[in-house]
Amino acid sequence: MDTETQPPANAIRHGACKQWWTGAERSHCGGCHRTFTSLTSFEKHRKGLRCNDPTTVGLVARQKPYGELWGLPAPDGGYAGLRSEEADA
Repeated sequence: MDTETQPPANAIRHGACKQWWTGAERSHCGGCHRTFTSLTSFEKHRKGLRCNDPTTVGLVARQKPYGELWGLPAPDGGYAGLRSEEADA
């Protein structure tokens, strides 16, 4: 976590580790204290009811002012490619 960055007023804080993040869709693991982009990415991390290294379950890290945020990788061709696939269907 970047200790130089002051959390904004809307930041969510975890009491035990004092980490903070923004965004209502985020999930924070109380076991390993990593933060995830969504419940889906958090559940991939908790596969087998234990913390798994996010890279071993296919998640990617994104740097944010509050530290790493783990999530699903972008689709092939990026999100613009996803929209063009939907248009072709």
